[in-house]
Amino acid sequence: DAALALSMAQTIIAESMIDAGYVKEQTDLPFLVRRDTQKFLRGTDFANPPEADVPDSVFYVWDAATDSLQVAPSTGRAPVLMEIPGLPPEDGALELGDLDPALEGTWTVETKDGPVEVTTVFARLKEQLDANYTPEAAQAITGVHPDVVRTVAREWAAAKPAMIFSGYASCKWLNGEMLQRSFLLLLSLTGNLGPAGGGLHITNVAKDDGVFAYGFADVGPAVRIAAGAMWDYEHAEMKVLNEQVYGQELADEIDDYYQQAVGNGWMPRHAPKPWKMAFYAGCNAANWRASGKRWRETGMGEVETIVTMTPDMSVTALYSDYVLPIAHHYERQDMIYEGRQPYVQVIDAAVPPIGESRDDWTILKGFAESISRIATERNLEPITYEVSGQPVTRDLKLTHDLYTMNGTINTTKELLQFLIDNSSGVPKISFDELAQRGLVRVDDSEGVQFGENAPYDSRLLGNVYKKRPYNTLTARQQYYFDHDWFVRFDETLPSHKDPLRLEGYPLQMMMGHARHGIHSMWRDDPLMLSLQRGEPDIYVSPDDAQARGVVDGDLIKVFNSLGSFIAMAHVSAGMQPGMLFMYHGWDPKMFRGEQNFGAVISTAGLIKPTSLVGGYGHLNFIPFAWTPNQTFKDFTCDFEKYTEVSEEESL
Repeated sequence: DAALALSMAQTIIAESMIDAGYVKEQTDLPFLVRRDTQKFLRGTDFANPPEADVPDSVFYVWDAATDSLQVAPSTGRAPVLMEIPGLPPEDGALELGDLDPALEGTWTVETKDGPVEVTTVFARLKEQLDANYTPEAAQAITGVHPDVVRTVAREWAAAKPAMIFSGYASCKWLNGEMLQRSFLLLLSLTGNLGPAGGGLHITNVAKDDGVFAYGFADVGPAVRIAAGAMWDYEHAEMKVLNEQVYGQELADEIDDYYQQAVGNGWMPRHAPKPWKMAFYAGCNAANWRASGKRWRETGMGEVETIVTMTPDMSVTALYSDYVLPIAHHYERQDMIYEGRQPYVQVIDAAVPPIGESRDDWTILKGFAESISRIATERNLEPITYEVSGQPVTRDLKLTHDLYTMNGTINTTKELLQFLIDNSSGVPKISFDELAQRGLVRVDDSEGVQFGENAPYDSRLLGNVYKKRPYNTLTARQQYYFDHDWFVRFDETLPSHKDPLRLEGYPLQMMMGHARHGIHSMWRDDPLMLSLQRGEPDIYVSPDDAQARGVVDGDLIKVFNSLGSFIAMAHVSAGMQPGMLFMYHGWDPKMFRGEQNFGAVISTAGLIKPTSLVGGYGHLNFIPFAWTPNQTFKDFTCDFEKYTEVSEEESL
């Protein structure tokens, strides 16, 4: 997909179909880059740097109007990595005024090191696209005919607006961010990031100010959040896994950059303190994890105590020392809103919880009461520990008071009312009214995109229409990254990189969200199973099935150098030869041998070095924003017919 997007970008640039005004104002493509070092030309390259908050973040353009070197507007500032309440917006900061940044050209500037030849990011991009991503060159990667690429590229460039719909799978490749950078480049070149109806559609994140107002009341934002990929890497011996599956050279390379990133303080280290207790809520961690079998053995198997809060007796519950029954969706009061639709939806109890089930908040309230009581009985002194290098003190006697906001929130319904009252963009009505109406449209959602008063992130509107700086190093949509590691791996600009494959295993296995459940919920429901094959099945192509003597409905063993699992063959002409497809969510306990698809997903130790970069403008460890992503796709496998042996036959 990256190669396809880049071949379209090559066509759009070659045929002069870009939105030049948008590109010059909103992106870093006009910024100047040194030919000798491949680095941005910065304020610190000169003997007398310009006055700025951060001289090393002063960047330059070449002004075609005056044929002279000029500072790019709104550079020289530290990026605002998170929204800060009360910080006034910088409207108009990106305005070019009389500046006319050149997109192509080569010039010589006098630096403190002597004369240096510079060009633009756009010129470097064009050079790379012409060399590697013409439609003819991309055809060898994509299989798409050049005429088709050019036709679609022209239609794309002419469309106003244009949108790319993408799913989460694009994030799950080792080089997934290169794919997304390529998608975004297509949008920026044609001015389609920002206008209503345009953009990259994956999801939008809620502002969650109501959640923060409750969760951090009187305690401050003292939360330690681990990056799952890094936690697994250190606690589940993932370097050993990489050595086993991908070879010593790649394993050593990943580990070397990992240790450097942690040593530099770019990323947190999770290894020093052993994992003594796990508390699982809202997830089924033992079911779905890259390299699942290994994770269950080296991760969960080494924990002293596991507590699971779950509505179902899942495989995670079976690994647990304590299981707390959670009320299901229709046995509780709750509400939900999500960025792919413009409504707040009520979840109201249709029936009472089964047995001793309770909703999560009520169970945690019980924990808070017990902690406060025991701390008081033992007269425990406040404890101090570190969060992000800062000391934080906790008085456990106050746990219940803090949890209930000094007794003002005592029920789930009262908490929901607090969230309604304190969440931006949520209509200010009572929970009872919301329950009666079922769903209510959120504020500022009348058009096809959320406005600034909606409950979702709308900063892009401010960037494009009010000319506010982006929260990036360059204060622009940034496509060029001149950090040493990006230069070393030839990733300064978007490019295509082939996914990793396992030698001797020819089939690419893909996965997706199930149609008959939500992740692992309801995957074992008898009614839902009756609408499927009744047991875990995997889609295979007719050609691959025939080559292996398999027919529809046969059991097959899917395997690679990591492990194997057994499932029913679902032969489908919808599958291309060379690939397998399986809907996820199937619990390991539903498989023969109690191993699901995670047994062959060998990717858990694959951490991309450039995803570990920190101390570079906006690239710093921020949970849910910039952390290494766990990889799920860069593996291959094979399958063979499996003959089930009865207990009598095995004796």
